[in-house]
Amino acid sequence: MTKEAEIFKSNNQFDYQKLSMKDFNKFPILSGIYSFSVDKIVFDLICIKNDDASVVKNFWQGNYDKLTLTKWLKITEKEGIYFDIGSHTGLFTIIGLLSNPKNFLISIEPSFTNLGRMRSNLRLNNLFKNNSQFLGAASNYSGEGYFSSHFDNTMMSKGGHITSSGEKINVIKLDDISIKDNREIRGIKIDTEGEDYKVLLGAENIIKRFKPEIIIEVREKNKLEIFEFLLKYNYKTWLISDKVNTKAIPTELSKLQITSTASVNVYATIDCET
Repeated sequence: MTKEAEIFKSNNQFDYQKLSMKDFNKFPILSGIYSFSVDKIVFDLICIKNDDASVVKNFWQGNYDKLTLTKWLKITEKEGIYFDIGSHTGLFTIIGLLSNPKNFLISIEPSFTNLGRMRSNLRLNNLFKNNSQFLGAASNYSGEGYFSSHFDNTMMSKGGHITSSGEKINVIKLDDISIKDNREIRGIKIDTEGEDYKVLLGAENIIKRFKPEIIIEVREKNKLEIFEFLLKYNYKTWLISDKVNTKAIPTELSKLQITSTASVNVYATIDCET
């Protein structure tokens, strides 16, 4: 990575945990190959002029989404099939493939730019197999839709969502994906900028049959729908947030208070233990 950023960090004792991407973009810019670690695994990610927020935040803060990534690492230790919905530049896909080399990861990402970077990151880490990529969005139907992306100087750090206008994209429900593999679907990670509940609806048959462990992004506007859906299939839910605690917290989503502009990661499982 950029040597100037490393020198700046060592010479300036800011409380980096309280800073944001807006602040980090004022510091020396990161470009190059970054060594990212989650518990026992280490891998490389590409970052060009701060365009991958996961790399930038991890560099300055040192523990980007530590609880969520560690939980996903634990989930994917069991051999099976896993979904990375909203795969961005491939962070969760890479972890799932390295956690157990026998795993098969299905990655769904609507941004062509992000998908291209994910493929480069997979190649960088010699992960040439056991991964299927879908350029499009997951929802509760299969067909065509429109996607609105948010672009700025750190466009890979910005999300997008299905809208009534914008770029035409393919949309798919997970239940409609043909999987020629007899292994169990053991885990689903969902980060779709507000489409998360509809992704669950589109995976209802999978969830009924396999009861996979789930990591899902939750917002105030969809928390009740997500909670009721998961409760219907006997899931327990835990809040996973480095800002709140050092371990997952048993949480009833209907009582969780989330600010209108924020989102939280929630872990869901039918098992009682985390």
